[in-house]
Amino acid sequence: MADPFTEIALSAVEAGWNPEEVAAALVELADHLMIGMIVNRDLERDLAILKRRR
Repeated sequence: MADPFTEIALSAVEAGWNPEEVAAALVELADHLMIGMIVNRDLERDLAILKRRR
C-alpha cells in the first residue's frame, strides 16, 4: 500500500497542494473510510436484529 499511497501524495503535491494539506486530506479520507465501515457494520447488525424479530 505504501507505493500507491506515496504516488497519490506526490501527485497532489505536483498539483499544487502543500505536503501538510496532502497529509491532512489523506488522514481525513482514512477517517471517513473508517467511520463508513463502522456505520455499515452497525447497520448490518441492527438489520439482523430486526429480521430476527419478525
